[in-house]
Amino acid sequence: MSLKKKLKKGISFFVPKGYTKEKIKLFFYKTFSKNNVSFDVLKVANTHTQGSYVYKTTFDDITLLTNQALYPIVDDFGYYNYKYKAKSGDVIIDAGANLGHISIFFSKCVGKSGKVFCFEPDKHNVKQLESNIKLNKDLEDNIILQDMLLWNEDTFIDFEEAGTVGSSAKWFSGNANVVKKQAITIDSWVKQNNINRLDLIKMDIEGAEIEAVEGCLEIMKTLKPNFAIASYHIINGEPTYIKLEEFFKKNNYPYKTVTFRGNEIITFAGTI
Repeated sequence: MSLKKKLKKGISFFVPKGYTKEKIKLFFYKTFSKNNVSFDVLKVANTHTQGSYVYKTTFDDITLLTNQALYPIVDDFGYYNYKYKAKSGDVIIDAGANLGHISIFFSKCVGKSGKVFCFEPDKHNVKQLESNIKLNKDLEDNIILQDMLLWNEDTFIDFEEAGTVGSSAKWFSGNANVVKKQAITIDSWVKQNNINRLDLIKMDIEGAEIEAVEGCLEIMKTLKPNFAIASYHIINGEPTYIKLEEFFKKNNYPYKTVTFRGNEIITFAGTI
């Protein structure tokens, strides 16, 4: 076990849960944080928090307030911005928005003239996502929630509503509620909502990325969006980046798969 992991385990064992423990953890993560990242824990009295404190995270001069500590995932902001950097006025899809951390980051990147469409079908995640949005008073009201799944046809499909990052339409643990959810292709959604600009599509939808891109063929021709797709999920015994690369190659869409920390694999496509 590494020294870093031993220190974390020691803190968890000897210090009880609460603000004091969070301040100690904060010191630990500040010590190991990169130059473009900073953290803080703030005591608050706010109806939108889930406790007596919130977490403040700054990445590349963009600051977020969240009910969850972002220590282990803050690098994701840079990963999804690696090939195409979100900018003022952009229109972005965040598919698999989960608790909204990346959506809020994108919201602050695109500003008042941009939009971030959050596709998050898990009602438990949406509740926490909305709470995190309310914490950030400087948001430009440019996040639009979409309570549906992305798929390769317009239909209703089974979805395990686990209230975690593992909520999925591709695999079922048997330990969470399975519900019927509306699924839609991005092509249909764009047409129905009169979307005439789409700069970036970020996806992390637990293995359903392959079906989702199959529903993008028309807008790939017309709007030519950039993609940043989590592609480390294992479907039928192989990581999804294999099928994604086959799809983009077949459709003459430039692509590149990049491995970041350990098993964090993202397939980028479009202007790369």
